[in-house]
Formats: sequence, structure tokens, C-alpha cells
Amino acid sequence: MVALPLDNYNTTTPLWKRKSVGAIGAIVALLLVLLTTDLYSHLKVALLPLDTSDSLCPLYEPIFPKSFSVDNSTVLDILYGEDFRNASIAKLAGAIQVDTQIFDNQPDVPDSPETWAKFKKFHKYLEKTFPIVYKNLQVEKVNTYGLVYFWKGSDDSLKPLMLTAHQDVVPVQQDTLKDWTYPPFEGHYDGEFIYGRGAADCKNVLISILETIELLLKKGYQPQRSVIAAFGFDEEASGVVGAAKIGQYLEKTYGNDSVYAIIDEGPGLLLDPLTKTILAAPGTGEKGYIDIDVELTTPGGHSSVPPDHTSIGIIGELTYLIEKDPYSPLLTSKNPILSYMQCAALHDPYDNIPRYLKGAILRAAHDRFANSRVVKTMQQSKLMKYLVQTSQAIDIVKGGEKANALPEHVKLLVNHRVNIDSSLEEVKHRFVSRVVEVAKRHNLAVEAFGELVLDTKNNSGVFVLNSQTPLDIAPVTPLNDNVWKYLAGVTRHVFEDLVFPDIEYPIVTSPSIMTGNTDTRHYWNLTRNIFRYSPLFTSDMIHDTNIHSVDEKLKFDTHLQLTAFFYEYIQAVDTAEADNEN
Repeated sequence: MVALPLDNYNTTTPLWKRKSVGAIGAIVALLLVLLTTDLYSHLKVALLPLDTSDSLCPLYEPIFPKSFSVDNSTVLDILYGEDFRNASIAKLAGAIQVDTQIFDNQPDVPDSPETWAKFKKFHKYLEKTFPIVYKNLQVEKVNTYGLVYFWKGSDDSLKPLMLTAHQDVVPVQQDTLKDWTYPPFEGHYDGEFIYGRGAADCKNVLISILETIELLLKKGYQPQRSVIAAFGFDEEASGVVGAAKIGQYLEKTYGNDSVYAIIDEGPGLLLDPLTKTILAAPGTGEKGYIDIDVELTTPGGHSSVPPDHTSIGIIGELTYLIEKDPYSPLLTSKNPILSYMQCAALHDPYDNIPRYLKGAILRAAHDRFANSRVVKTMQQSKLMKYLVQTSQAIDIVKGGEKANALPEHVKLLVNHRVNIDSSLEEVKHRFVSRVVEVAKRHNLAVEAFGELVLDTKNNSGVFVLNSQTPLDIAPVTPLNDNVWKYLAGVTRHVFEDLVFPDIEYPIVTSPSIMTGNTDTRHYWNLTRNIFRYSPLFTSDMIHDTNIHSVDEKLKFDTHLQLTAFFYEYIQAVDTAEADNEN
């Protein structure tokens, strides 16, 4: 038999040479795999040591006021005293019983006083319920119904602390009244929850602030650091006649950068879905906001001889184009959510986060592949995906008057909440490009934000785009300074020492963001230290409270937690030691 070349090689080539060739081939194959796939990136995430540097998310020691060491009976009474609880239930229930619903696009107070007259009753209720506050504090009314309380401290060198909430509530849809377990303005308490519009958003915060100040005044407390309480009355309609005027008043009265810190409504303590542990998550940033109106005008006529596409059909085409092309997610170090996830990964007491995901989170700030793995994980959750992505919601469509008449004018409104890593200009540019794409197909002109961007010969209609209530992305609050340290420290004290004394791990305070916006949008000039933070524990704030929905409710224990926090925090920061170094 004549040997084939391969047979000859196997029988005559030395074994060591054959092994060398095989090894080289394996190395080449491995290099090809590493260079042409994500295997190398996967290996880095999976095998490199975790970055466990404390600088990513410092854990601060609990901080409590000096009075706590002397006599802690008052704060314990807030949390566990039956008499205090019953009195507090009555106060919040009474606030809920005063109807302060507001709607969109309402006129300013001087232009329509009767629209806002309902707030007179609410003011009378507050004055009756908190007589000691009204006797001892300076109370100013801004634009008639905005409330500003000033509790003067003894040391003018300390910047005042500002606590805020809003008096107004979202409307109750009339056709849902039958679905409420208890009437929405009854303030019913069932032994565990208090029900009603405003119970969780956010008359609870307003009442808690005034309860705290009233209690401190009863105890004879005299602060060194002044305290400001500010309550707008149209937060649910962007605060343009309430908090906007309060912000102007405070800037004129005290100046820019005049406030120690602002605490407004926001996330509190939650059950983190990654670690399955309790984390505190004050909002240190907010997404931007812009509503874009699209108006399309086309020739009318009789429906018996319609064009191929009516204005409603064309608007429908635009809405389809918008919805089939959502914004891509983007997560960088600018977004506090990255810090939140790194805090969760770094302080994971039971190692509930899988090793690979933990590695990706801790590398996400500087490793593009690791970042993509984190973003992919977030995209699997409807709630989490919009923390790193601009949302777009088609909320209003209006057009057409009669069955046999072609619609001459159609209007569309699209609401955007703009990712911290994006901008209003990016959203506007992208929106215009979509409209232009549709307009070209139908020989339509486009006027966008006062500028003619597409003009066609003998066009058959025109798109007109305008923006409503645009709001830039909020400045991000600084982390890991003294102001942050005191917020985190008092949180640990209240919830580890008092609320959950048997907890087996430290409660980490992690920055987060608001997907919506609060009245703090009007207070940016007053301080860099803005915390959208309601320090109460609920495992899922949206679903556990039904905010803005039928059966809005609040577990009353959490209202007492909020009051206990304010009681301890006002006293804890009442010292120059709580200030940042200049």
C-alpha cells in the first residue's frame, strides 16, 4: 500500500514537533476566538478581582442628636406611642378630607381667584391643627396660597435647612369612584392603612413636617440653624404658580446658595431587588422633561371623496414611527443610578447578586462591555429601564369633528422624560427628524419650534411643532461630603436603632434619581444639596401605595417613621459640624 502524505507525516515526524504544531494551532484558534468574540470581555468581568474600594460607596456611621443620649422617649413615642399615633392619624385624615385637586394648564391666581379658593379651607385647617407653629414661626403666603414657614435659629452663620412638600393632589377620575374601597376624601383609617387622595402624595410629608416642628416647639427646642418649610400648591401641574413663585421669593429674601440642604418628597427606604435588603435611596438627580405638541393642518372636504391619507391617518403614521423607534439606553457616571447599583453590589451582605453581575456593576464606569451587561439587565425591568433611557409617551390625540367631513386639524402631544445622559436638544432634534420623514412622504411643510425646516412646492398641508414646559436635566447633588454623611448617618440611626433594631446588616444610603419631577425644579439656585427623599420604608412605593391611582393609601407606621426621621434630623444637623468645609 502506498502511504498518503498525511500517513507519512504521522509516521516520520517526531512527536515533539507534532505536539508543537498542535499547540500553536490551539493558541491561534484561541486568539481568534478572543479577538472575534466577546469571550475576552466576559473573562475580564468574570475573573478579575472585584473593585471593593470604599470610595465607590462609603458606609457612614450612625449619627444621632445629642438629645437622644439624654432622653430618647419622645422619638420612641412618635414611633410606638398610642396617643401620638391616634392624634397623628386624625391630623393626616383631616388634611385628606380637604379637597385640593388641581388640573393641568390652570390660570395664575390673580387671573382666576375662584379656581384656587379651595386652598383657603386647607390653610384654615393647618392653622387650627398646628396652633403652636403659627404662634411661633413667621408664616408668609406667596402668590396667595404658597406657604413659607420660617423658624429663626440663633446662629445666622449656619445656612437654614429647608423641608418641602405640596398641598395639591391629582384629580380623582369620576368614573373610578365606584372602585375605591373608601371615598377618596374621607381619610379612612382601617387599623393599618390610611386611605385617600394625598395620603401618599404628599400630604403625609406636609403633615409630618408640621407635626415635627410643633413637637419640637412643645419641647422648648430652640434651633441654632434656621428651618424653612415651604409648601407649593400646584406641584402636580409643574409648580408654575406655586413653587416657582416661592423659589423667586426665597432667592430674593435669602440669596442664591443660601440653604444648607433641601429635603422634598421622593424615594425612601426600599427593598432592593438585587440584594433583597433594605437600602435608602434619596433622589439626587431628576430626568429632564419636555412635552412636544404636533399640529397638522390639511385641506378639508367631503368624506365621500377622501385623499389617500387624511390628517388623522398621517398622524397615525407618525405615532407608529415614534413608538417603533424607542430611545436607546445609556448609563454613565453622570447618572446617580450607577452609584446606586455600585452601592448595592459593594454592600451585599448575603451575596445575593451573582458574581458575574456584581463584577459587571463594579466595572461599569470604565468598561464598555461590563456597562452593556448592566444596562441589559436593567432593560429587563420596566421600572429600571427608564432610569437609563429617555421615555416617550403619546398621551393626547385630538382631531375630527364629523363623520362625513375630512379632518382639517389634528393635534398630538408626546411626553418625554429625558435621560440624565441626554439633553432636551437631542430629543427635539430626533423628534423633528421623524416628523420630516413623514412630511416628505406626504408633501407637507414642517415648522418646528418657530423655524421653517421643510418647505415643499405646492405642499398639501403643514406640521407645526411646539414644546410645552421644557425642563432641563437637574443638577446632580454632590455625594460623600459632610451634608451627605449626616443624611446617611441619621438614616442609619433612625432605622437601625429605632425602626428595625434587630436588623443584621447596616442600611446603606445610595443615590438614585426621580423619573418624574418635584417642586425642587424651582429651587436649584438655593443649594447644591437637594434630596428628593421621604425616609420611610416600603418595599415598593408605587404598588404599595397606589400613588395617583384608585385606593391611594399609606401604611400608617411609615408616616410615623417619616416624622421620627425629621425629629432626629433637624436636631442632628443643628451644628456647624454638619456643614461642608468651605
